[in-house]
Amino acid sequence: MYTTEVLINDFENFNLYVNSLKTMEEPLFFEPIAEGKWSTVEIISHISFWDTYIRVETLPQMKSNAAIQSIDFDTLNNQAANYALSGVSQQHLLEKQLKARKQLVSALRKKKEEEFFATFSLNGAEVDQYSGYPHSIFNYIAGFIWHDNHHKQQIDGFLEGKGTELKK
Repeated sequence: MYTTEVLINDFENFNLYVNSLKTMEEPLFFEPIAEGKWSTVEIISHISFWDTYIRVETLPQMKSNAAIQSIDFDTLNNQAANYALSGVSQQHLLEKQLKARKQLVSALRKKKEEEFFATFSLNGAEVDQYSGYPHSIFNYIAGFIWHDNHHKQQIDGFLEGKGTELKK
């Protein structure tokens, strides 16, 4: 059974991957993963911005029957991409992500089990369009685990195409 504890642990484990990115050659870190796509620095900044936004803005509102209005995805994603390309170093950005995820995981661990299953509406929808399940903290975090893995696969595919891999 996929429990709340396992969910939180899976979410936290993304930091193991982020730590491995410290071994990525810096030029590759800033190179787009494909034509018209973000670079690894932009991807990690994007995840960091979302982790912070979830912890500060969204998670406190996630209560039974709440009507939550989320920020426009493109607005936050553009802020994250601009930050990534502002001259920030690889190591600084990775540390920022590690901290953002740790803080969000800490906030999740303070929630009671029943809080993970309280349902709410998000941007006017009762049901998540991707999973088909009602919006809840549990479902929301499960969606971000999928999101983390999606970006991890993109980065790994890019590195594989470059004939390199991360040192674990």
